[in-house]
Amino acid sequence: MMNNQSQVSFELNDLQKHIIARIRRKDKVISARCGWGSGKTSGLVFALWFISRIRPGTSSLLITDTSPRYRSVLGPELEKWLGPLGWTFNSLEMKWSCPITGSSIWCRSYFRPGTREATHNPLEGLNITSGVALIDECQTFRSDEVAQKALGRLRSGPSPILILVGLPVSDSWWCQLAEKAGYDPLLFTSYVNQNNLSDEWFEATKLLPEEERLAMVMNQPRPPSGLIYNEWTESHVIDGFKYKEKMTGRIAIDWGFRKPSVLIMVYDEEREATVIIHEINPQEVTISQLSKLILSIAWPRKLKDSAPGPRVWLDSGIADKAGSARNDQTGRTAFREIMKAPSLGGIGLPLRYTTDPVLTNVLNGIQKLKRAFARKKYLCTREVWTRGERAIGNSFRKAILSYGWTPTKDEPKKDGREDPLDALRYDCIIHHWSDLSTPSYSPSSRRRTEKRQRRIGRKEAF
Repeated sequence: MMNNQSQVSFELNDLQKHIIARIRRKDKVISARCGWGSGKTSGLVFALWFISRIRPGTSSLLITDTSPRYRSVLGPELEKWLGPLGWTFNSLEMKWSCPITGSSIWCRSYFRPGTREATHNPLEGLNITSGVALIDECQTFRSDEVAQKALGRLRSGPSPILILVGLPVSDSWWCQLAEKAGYDPLLFTSYVNQNNLSDEWFEATKLLPEEERLAMVMNQPRPPSGLIYNEWTESHVIDGFKYKEKMTGRIAIDWGFRKPSVLIMVYDEEREATVIIHEINPQEVTISQLSKLILSIAWPRKLKDSAPGPRVWLDSGIADKAGSARNDQTGRTAFREIMKAPSLGGIGLPLRYTTDPVLTNVLNGIQKLKRAFARKKYLCTREVWTRGERAIGNSFRKAILSYGWTPTKDEPKKDGREDPLDALRYDCIIHHWSDLSTPSYSPSSRRRTEKRQRRIGRKEAF
């Protein structure tokens, strides 16, 4: 497809051709479930360009889940294809405009920063005159609520059209919505975009866990059942592990203020894996009490001279972002309390966390941890594994052998036993998020960043 105003050529794959064809025939709901790298995002851009030609002088609506997703994925794709055609972008209005056709595109994220809930309606007040709304990454939305809200913005346009695309999950609400309206969803594997993906990449995907490859490459998602972390086997438990002081030490914390979970880990260069060597799962403890329990086993390496005896030396720490919330009574955060010097009731170690909603999404984190287990990036000692069987209360062993899916939803069961796995998930999204570069913050650096953003007038949501 060639634009007659420029030399920019849109070479469409079959998925993208089908989307354009269905716009031509005015399908009210166009849904696509496609594998990684299928070209679905660029397909949305081509669809927007096509709509601007057939319905000139009108506005369309493009929705994604969060503003970071727009900045890292959608924004660059729009710039790549529409920029050379003369389209301009107003960053204050989050609006693309075409001087040739007079058409425009409103861009909106649906979730507030740090949340996965639409606690407000960011679409309110928009008047979409093309009658077309497009929603990217539908698998990040738990229901069709976003589609319903988008449809409400199409009252002024002709022949309302919803275009919905997402990655393969077993309960694809956007495909069900199309079927309910009488339209077949578009189902494509990653191979639909084979001309733009390397053979080496397809070969590399064969190293993935089979279930993940079947879902994300071959578009064959399976309903969740059984244990979540079925990649963990007896081979992940190692005998005869010996701690060496030069090993990099890490700590991961799930606050669970009534039942916190702490994992103490070291990186074993010979095994090229992180080894869980201790865990702490107390009940009804204060931050000060939790700190004492941690310091009885591990100590910040930078404060080594003040340690009362041999310890596991800690170089870094990760924790749940929930610890950044202020206590109503003290006005202090868990992070602030636990990072105090040991003499003041803390552990004296800076802790990192991230508020990026993509990284903190539980299902995203589970997928990353499953992959890390499959590649044996995490192991545990025989001692930890054996003690976990006899432990009173939570343990890593009990958690990983019981953590399963809900019977009817793509959601994990939550009964409190999963806390040690939540702690490990926080560590994983920081250290093994290899395909997405997202900063994580210590509380102090985050405060500096927020102040800087306020000074230059940046906003996290639009």
